[in-house]
Amino acid sequence: MISEVVNALFLTYLATEYLVATNNDSNNNSNRRSDVFAFWPNRLFQKHIVAAAVTVCVVNLLDRLTGATIFANGLFHGFLHVPKIIFAAVCYVVTLYADCQRVSRNKLALRVFMQRVGWAFLAVLPAYPFLAVMISFGFLLVINLFEFFELPLEWLNWPIYYGTLYGPFSFCYWKVKQRVVQDRNTLPSSSSSSI
Repeated sequence: MISEVVNALFLTYLATEYLVATNNDSNNNSNRRSDVFAFWPNRLFQKHIVAAAVTVCVVNLLDRLTGATIFANGLFHGFLHVPKIIFAAVCYVVTLYADCQRVSRNKLALRVFMQRVGWAFLAVLPAYPFLAVMISFGFLLVINLFEFFELPLEWLNWPIYYGTLYGPFSFCYWKVKQRVVQDRNTLPSSSSSSI
């Protein structure tokens, strides 16, 4: 459970870093083509991305060596995955707050941050059933392609699982981070002098 949430958070973090970087590149230079191949060599080895990758590796290693996942699953088995979802939500909010503090020029007040998370959650909540159907439909097409090319369908188990369970958390993470980055780019920093 612990490494699963950390892995999902890391994938969300990488995706949002890519989206923020490509959005900034397209805003700064509209003629420049920004794609995944231009992003990764330039930004993959930045300190914060390397630190996140090392943290994920350590958590996965400790989780496997200590058996914390087996213990946590046994402890919370009777609660029908409620603690797992609460644990994931808390981890996502704490990580998002630290990430937003990192990308914003001014320190983001906790009250303002929680309002943004609340609005992002309210935007996702009514659309979630529709998004779940769309995600399922997309995976149906991918499954048909796998069957056509006779690839093992077991390869899709984890992407489907992560996509349906952590997709809404990732969407909220992206919307809040996007808003913080937009505010950073439009608002003057606290260090600039005002006339």
